[in-house]
Amino acid sequence: MILLAKVGLAMMGTAFVGAGLLCSEGFVNVNVEQKQVDGHHIHVIAPAALGPLAARCIPARNLEDASRQIRPWLPLIDTSLDALRETDDIVLVDVTEPGQHVKVRKVGGSVIVDVDDPNETVHVSVPLRAVEGTVDGIAAAGPQ
Repeated sequence: MILLAKVGLAMMGTAFVGAGLLCSEGFVNVNVEQKQVDGHHIHVIAPAALGPLAARCIPARNLEDASRQIRPWLPLIDTSLDALRETDDIVLVDVTEPGQHVKVRKVGGSVIVDVDDPNETVHVSVPLRAVEGTVDGIAAAGPQ
């Protein structure tokens, strides 16, 4: 009986450590709300570590084109992400037109995009660490 308890405790500990590692990058939050009477509301919160993990798990042949296109831009992307990490919270884009509003900002360690127009409201929040990991995973997927 004690052996069974130890095995169960080890399995629970492994599950908690795995969940902690999966959530260590933070979370991606996507919220889309259609404004029509019969519109849909989609709200997804997922561990941000899934992005870099997916970029490394997708077969390389499926990412060759994306890898080739992103590789020349890696120095600029890395420099931009480093600068965003070091800066205080900042609004990067704020565009207001009649009936529409788009705002892109850096808050804490995340980039947040908010779009509001007559048809829908969209909110996306992505941690910068996850962006960097995903970009690096895509770049590494193709032939070097």
